[in-house]
Amino acid sequence: MAKTEEKAVEISVAQKKDKAFQEYLDSHKISGFGKQYAGENGEVVIYRSNLQIKGNAIPFMILLDNSVYTLLQFQAAAGAVKPEKKEKLSAYFNDLNNQYRMLKFTCDAAGNVLLSVSIPAGAPHFEPALVIALLNEVEKLLDQEYDHLMAKLKE
Repeated sequence: MAKTEEKAVEISVAQKKDKAFQEYLDSHKISGFGKQYAGENGEVVIYRSNLQIKGNAIPFMILLDNSVYTLLQFQAAAGAVKPEKKEKLSAYFNDLNNQYRMLKFTCDAAGNVLLSVSIPAGAPHFEPALVIALLNEVEKLLDQEYDHLMAKLKE
């Protein structure tokens, strides 16, 4: 009789983080997220949702991948930064980055104002509760800073 070889299915870091995060969301009855898989083999898991800030929907994503990082990224303003204003706004973003050290405000090539939080946490140390806590902190910060940020973008 021929022996059947069983291969151990290796679970990736991204899959472990995804499982832990989904279980946390389910057990705490947190909803409102869409989930996508990206990469050639689905090795990146993206949770997407929106925050309601001052009557505006601020899209964000939580990116889980095979690295030791988890990324939260918010689009605070879409296409709001014209090329001629980029340098002036960079100083303002640097001030915000110094004031809120866990966050990084940037402007991408399309003129979107992005806010990023990078959390070091490989699979063994990934804490979904920390991700949600930081998400809640960013929501408070955006609620506090949003009007000032919009005023700066209009200057």
